[in-house]
Amino acid sequence: MTRRLLAPMLTLFVALVLLGVTTGPVLTSYTDAPVVSPAEGRQALDNQIAEECGGLTFEDLFVYDFALFELKVHDDWATGEMNANAWVNGSNSATVRDNLDGLFDGLPGGNNSWISTDERDAVRGIGPKCIGAMDTRIGMREGIPHSGGVDWNDFEFVEDGIGLDEVNLVPDGHPDARTCQNIGSGADCTEVPTSTTNDLEISLFLADGEDAPDNNVRWDQLPNSGVSNFTLAMNISNMSDAALVVTFPVLQGLRMYGFRVIDNQPESGETCDYIDEPSFTYLPDGALQVTQLVSFDRTQWELYCNMFIDFTTQEPDMNVPPVWTSTVPANGTVVPTPGEGTWRFASADTGNGWASDENGWSLDCDFDEEGWSVFTNVLGDFFVTQPASSSQSTAVCTAVDPLGAVDENDTKTWTFGTLYTATGTVDEDGQSARLTVTPSGLVSEFLLTARAAQNDLLGGSGETITVASAPVTTVVPLQAIRPGAFSFSVTAEATNMLIHEGEFSLELSKPNSPPVVQVAVNFDGENATWDESQLKFEMYGLVSDPDLEAVTMSLTICGADYQGFVIDGINWVVEVSTAICMANGLTNYDVLITAVDESQASTQITVGIPSPVVEEPTQTAPSLSDDDSGALPSISFVATLSMLGAALLLQRRRDD
Repeated sequence: MTRRLLAPMLTLFVALVLLGVTTGPVLTSYTDAPVVSPAEGRQALDNQIAEECGGLTFEDLFVYDFALFELKVHDDWATGEMNANAWVNGSNSATVRDNLDGLFDGLPGGNNSWISTDERDAVRGIGPKCIGAMDTRIGMREGIPHSGGVDWNDFEFVEDGIGLDEVNLVPDGHPDARTCQNIGSGADCTEVPTSTTNDLEISLFLADGEDAPDNNVRWDQLPNSGVSNFTLAMNISNMSDAALVVTFPVLQGLRMYGFRVIDNQPESGETCDYIDEPSFTYLPDGALQVTQLVSFDRTQWELYCNMFIDFTTQEPDMNVPPVWTSTVPANGTVVPTPGEGTWRFASADTGNGWASDENGWSLDCDFDEEGWSVFTNVLGDFFVTQPASSSQSTAVCTAVDPLGAVDENDTKTWTFGTLYTATGTVDEDGQSARLTVTPSGLVSEFLLTARAAQNDLLGGSGETITVASAPVTTVVPLQAIRPGAFSFSVTAEATNMLIHEGEFSLELSKPNSPPVVQVAVNFDGENATWDESQLKFEMYGLVSDPDLEAVTMSLTICGADYQGFVIDGINWVVEVSTAICMANGLTNYDVLITAVDESQASTQITVGIPSPVVEEPTQTAPSLSDDDSGALPSISFVATLSMLGAALLLQRRRDD
């Protein structure tokens, strides 16, 4: 493969990875799309690589575990921002690395079963230019609903607005990493085997820089800027497991009213009928956001699917206001908070079930105190904002649909307010915190359970306490979190009150506790077991850290340090050579064991090691004559024993 052909081939890889673009001729009809097999895709590369970035299908090169594609349509209805992330795990990541390395076949370092930082940088550098020429797989058309066979207003990429990056394609610190072996590699080039299974991520985003535009996709502006009916089309063939999220500008009354999927009806009999219609939500500012989930069988190369979503701003012939369901909180219900700030008071799954409307609905509350408000986030969770100037407020709430339909006579009256205040301390041993909860009087009494929280870690549950009219202190275990700052995650329940789930910080920190080390004894009751050569011994035992940090171990023997510990969970074992002791003529084999956790807290213990038992050879005493029965052995015999002992000692040192 020549260098001239390599550049478009590499940029093709990036475009396909990030955007799932299918190969073959540019599509002008969503119903007459060609079917491209893997073999045909590779042949197309040879024929068309000089004039366009095309030829490979997405699944030829890249197998992802999940991909997220997000499109934000700008207010001008002519430009937008595309963001894409693809995640690859385990064996799939090895496949991606191998496929990418294969693109460099014929070049130094290419197709050698090693993926290098040079190869990675080549993809990063030239990718945007090729993506700028690729099809986005998205089209939009104003007018009556269409399902193909028309002139589509296709989106196109803006090269200057495209940013690319990857995470962990060549993992840092990989045990098999090496300096690149090929001629011409960069001075700091490193490479890892393509069989590496470390997870990786590839992403496309809006380029950053003074000269970068505020968009990376564009299209011909819709004549009526979305006010008239329009249809959004997406080619979703072979997109595997993915989510497509499109956010439109704020437009009064904009709603989705139609959905369909059209396929090419291949001889295999496979269809796209299993694809469910998208979900939608209205963001706090009123913008409509549509989410489409796609799960496509990668092996169905002949199946070709196109999705069409119809939108309108016209009011339906009959717009019925939202209706409260049986799950909505009753009048007089208390909605608790921890105090000033913004707090979630209902999850999307819970809150969205309080009312029903075919066009969706939102919660609108009128508070009797200034500064209070409610809203939902992009996930649909319900939040309340409480000002510092007020600890309690009563609200009259209604359910409103996106077109403004509301039943003013069907309202709910709820009381929002601070449930408690809290202070805390940490015990001297660092194993527990003490949380003191003072009720505000919002309810007569409530049950509260608290846990320590630290990023994704949660400590053990404390006891459930009853809080009524006076402060109550509860003990919160800290064993399952690491040293450093932590917060409290609490749950509170009371009659006629929504369940309160909150997390708050009291600026407390858990101190570090050193590791705990134990040495086991063998069947003889000794701390070590010598091998047959009497030149080394084995020790084993247990090690743990109260803070669940990783622990490293070492020991010192005869003045020398030794690192050969094998740690498996809480078990450790080490085999120690006494060569350094013999070299220095030392016979005290006691060791000093040191265990150090990640926060550098250490524990040291001294362990007595018994000297090896040397089996002395059995000697037969010489017979004595009657004349010298009381005399000592002859000098020659004593000399023989001395030389034998010296020989044994010399041999031992040589063996060492």
